[in-house]
Amino acid sequence: MGLQILSGEDNEFAALQYKKVFEKNQHQITIARDGEECVTRYKKALENCPTETNPFDVVLLDFVMPKKNGVRVAKEILDLRPSQKIIFASAFGSGILDDASSILKDSIEILQKPFSLEFLVKKIENSCTLKATH
Repeated sequence: MGLQILSGEDNEFAALQYKKVFEKNQHQITIARDGEECVTRYKKALENCPTETNPFDVVLLDFVMPKKNGVRVAKEILDLRPSQKIIFASAFGSGILDDASSILKDSIEILQKPFSLEFLVKKIENSCTLKATH
């Protein structure tokens, strides 16, 4: 069984590439086109989720998105599920580190663009595998 991934990505080309590569690797990905939609989709998934588990194995967020930026989305998601794994994928690596410092550091990782899609898949698979073994 593959991973369940929620992606907040407003770049249509990037979102399509994520969808193709994750589905090719047997993972399910839900794409949200802006920060507000990302939070809405997360809350909707929570409705069918047992209390002690997260609805997604990982939430992949862009830093800059319409309506709500990635840090704000991450804060709202972590308020709902503090143990949710979140990975930022952004060209603004150092700025995210500063802005994200108020978020639980154990729950987030930052990938600086550009990176290959294969690297992204392996990073998420390894990150979720490590979490499952602890």
